Amino acid sequence: MKHVILAAALAALAIPVHAADPVAVPKPACDPKPEFPGHLAMQSDTRRKQFQRDMDKYKECMVAFIDVRKATAQANTEAANAAVDEFNTTMKKINDGIASAKEQQKDIAQ
Repeated sequence: MKHVILAAALAALAIPVHAADPVAVPKPACDPKPEFPGHLAMQSDTRRKQFQRDMDKYKECMVAFIDVRKATAQANTEAANAAVDEFNTTMKKINDGIASAKEQQKDIAQ
Protein backbone atom coordinates (compact mmCIF):
# COMPACT_ATOMS: atom_id res chain seq x y z
CA MET A 1 0.00 0.00 0.00
CA LYS A 2 2.83 2.39 0.80
CA HIS A 3 4.34 1.70 -2.61
CA VAL A 4 1.14 2.71 -4.43
CA ILE A 5 0.86 5.96 -2.50
CA LEU A 6 4.55 6.70 -2.93
CA ALA A 7 4.38 5.98 -6.67
CA ALA A 8 1.35 8.24 -7.09
CA ALA A 9 3.00 11.03 -5.13
CA LEU A 10 6.19 10.77 -7.18
CA ALA A 11 4.20 10.74 -10.41
CA ALA A 12 2.43 13.92 -9.37
CA LEU A 13 5.74 15.60 -8.56
CA ALA A 14 7.32 14.51 -11.83
CA ILE A 15 5.03 16.73 -13.89
CA PRO A 16 7.28 19.30 -15.56
CA VAL A 17 6.47 22.91 -14.93
CA HIS A 18 6.56 25.06 -18.05
CA ALA A 19 6.82 28.64 -16.91
CA ALA A 20 6.12 31.11 -19.65
CA ASP A 21 8.88 33.47 -20.55
CA PRO A 22 8.17 36.98 -19.38
CA VAL A 23 6.50 38.91 -22.15
CA ALA A 24 7.30 42.54 -22.73
CA VAL A 25 4.03 44.44 -22.76
CA PRO A 26 4.05 47.00 -25.55
CA LYS A 27 3.27 50.63 -24.96
CA PRO A 28 1.01 52.55 -27.29
CA ALA A 29 2.83 54.00 -30.27
CA CYS A 30 0.38 56.80 -30.88
CA ASP A 31 2.77 59.59 -31.64
CA PRO A 32 2.85 62.43 -31.96
CA LYS A 33 0.53 63.23 -29.08
CA PRO A 34 -1.58 66.26 -29.84
CA GLU A 35 -0.81 69.40 -27.89
CA PHE A 36 -3.19 72.26 -27.36
CA PRO A 37 -1.81 75.05 -29.52
CA GLY A 38 -3.10 77.79 -27.28
CA HIS A 39 -6.04 80.14 -27.30
CA LEU A 40 -4.73 82.45 -30.00
CA ALA A 41 -3.83 79.66 -32.40
CA MET A 42 -7.28 78.12 -31.99
CA GLN A 43 -8.81 81.27 -33.45
CA SER A 44 -7.44 80.22 -36.84
CA ASP A 45 -9.78 77.83 -38.69
CA THR A 46 -6.85 76.05 -40.30
CA ARG A 47 -5.05 75.50 -37.02
CA ARG A 48 -8.25 74.45 -35.21
CA LYS A 49 -9.09 71.90 -37.95
CA GLN A 50 -5.54 70.53 -37.87
CA PHE A 51 -5.70 70.21 -34.08
CA GLN A 52 -9.04 68.36 -34.37
CA ARG A 53 -7.56 65.97 -36.98
CA ASP A 54 -4.58 65.33 -34.70
CA MET A 55 -6.94 64.65 -31.77
CA ASP A 56 -9.07 62.27 -33.83
CA LYS A 57 -6.02 60.38 -35.12
CA TYR A 58 -4.61 60.06 -31.59
CA LYS A 59 -7.96 58.88 -30.21
CA GLU A 60 -8.35 56.24 -32.94
CA CYS A 61 -4.85 54.94 -32.30
CA MET A 62 -5.36 54.74 -28.52
CA VAL A 63 -8.77 53.06 -28.81
CA ALA A 64 -7.31 50.47 -31.21
CA PHE A 65 -4.40 49.83 -28.81
CA ILE A 66 -6.76 49.45 -25.86
CA ASP A 67 -9.01 47.05 -27.79
CA VAL A 68 -6.04 44.84 -28.67
CA ARG A 69 -4.79 44.84 -25.05
CA LYS A 70 -8.29 43.93 -23.79
CA ALA A 71 -8.56 41.06 -26.27
CA THR A 72 -5.12 39.81 -25.27
CA ALA A 73 -6.02 39.99 -21.58
CA GLN A 74 -9.25 38.06 -22.24
CA ALA A 75 -7.38 35.38 -24.20
CA ASN A 76 -4.82 35.07 -21.39
CA THR A 77 -7.58 34.74 -18.79
CA GLU A 78 -9.30 32.04 -20.83
CA ALA A 79 -6.01 30.15 -21.29
CA ALA A 80 -5.29 30.33 -17.56
CA ASN A 81 -8.79 29.10 -16.70
CA ALA A 82 -8.41 26.21 -19.16
CA ALA A 83 -5.10 25.27 -17.55
CA VAL A 84 -6.70 25.33 -14.09
CA ASP A 85 -9.52 23.09 -15.33
CA GLU A 86 -7.04 20.68 -16.90
CA PHE A 87 -4.98 20.57 -13.71
CA ASN A 88 -8.05 19.99 -11.54
CA THR A 89 -9.31 17.20 -13.81
CA THR A 90 -5.91 15.51 -13.83
CA MET A 91 -5.47 15.77 -10.07
CA LYS A 92 -8.99 14.42 -9.46
CA LYS A 93 -8.23 11.45 -11.69
CA ILE A 94 -4.97 10.81 -9.81
CA ASN A 95 -6.65 11.18 -6.41
CA ASP A 96 -9.46 8.85 -7.49
CA GLY A 97 -6.83 6.32 -8.57
CA ILE A 98 -5.08 6.59 -5.21
CA ALA A 99 -8.38 6.13 -3.36
CA SER A 100 -9.22 3.13 -5.52
CA ALA A 101 -5.79 1.60 -4.86
CA LYS A 102 -6.28 2.11 -1.13
CA GLU A 103 -9.65 0.34 -1.30
CA GLN A 104 -8.12 -2.52 -3.25
CA GLN A 105 -5.36 -2.83 -0.66
CA LYS A 106 -7.96 -2.92 2.13
CA ASP A 107 -9.89 -5.64 0.33
CA ILE A 108 -6.74 -7.72 -0.20
CA ALA A 109 -5.67 -7.29 3.44
CA GLN A 110 -9.05 -8.57 4.72
